[in-house]
Amino acid sequence: MFELLTTPAIQQATWKSRLHGPKPQPSNLYFSEAFPDAHKWCKGKYFEIKESVLVSYDRGYILPGDDLVTAGISTKNLDLSNATSGLKLYPEAEGVVYETLIGLKPGNLQLGIYIPGINDYLLALGDTSMYPDLTDDERKYLAAITPDDTPYDNPLLKLWFIKDMAAWILKLYVLSGVDFEKCILGFRIAKHRLEEIPKPDVFSKVDYFTTLRGTW
Repeated sequence: MFELLTTPAIQQATWKSRLHGPKPQPSNLYFSEAFPDAHKWCKGKYFEIKESVLVSYDRGYILPGDDLVTAGISTKNLDLSNATSGLKLYPEAEGVVYETLIGLKPGNLQLGIYIPGINDYLLALGDTSMYPDLTDDERKYLAAITPDDTPYDNPLLKLWFIKDMAAWILKLYVLSGVDFEKCILGFRIAKHRLEEIPKPDVFSKVDYFTTLRGTW
């Protein structure tokens, strides 16, 4: 057993209540039928979390730096998968899921979510023209996530990772006119070991990204 909480941290640790875990915490998960056959071990199945471990990991980047520039906007693409150039935040075994909260320290930065590639935006609106576009003066703010949306000490952005799934891409960017910005991301990764169970009365649904992305 291991705890690393000080008195101020306890007051800020409400984010822990957003994570699943073994009973008596919310412990039942359902992986929707939208998962492809490549993930048939979990597709359409129900699981109980039998064991959990929480791992924290911070990453920092200076923008502008040795990164991409689009229409005067400095960007950095972070591949969260276990690819050679990725951050390697995914499990390496079936029967395991990583439930991850991501927080941003204050700064003049924004974050976009893409999957499975750096041009495949997750969030958009119904009109086919309403998708994130850093080259457009208005749409460069569309679906942007700021430090106020998911603070470092109280992260609200949650992603799920399983073995060999498509790469989540976080696109960090600072707008033109910013000399330098230190971008700090805090990852709070709950590693869950799963056991398949019959359909329970209460469960949380884990959807595949294809049901969330695009214009609808």
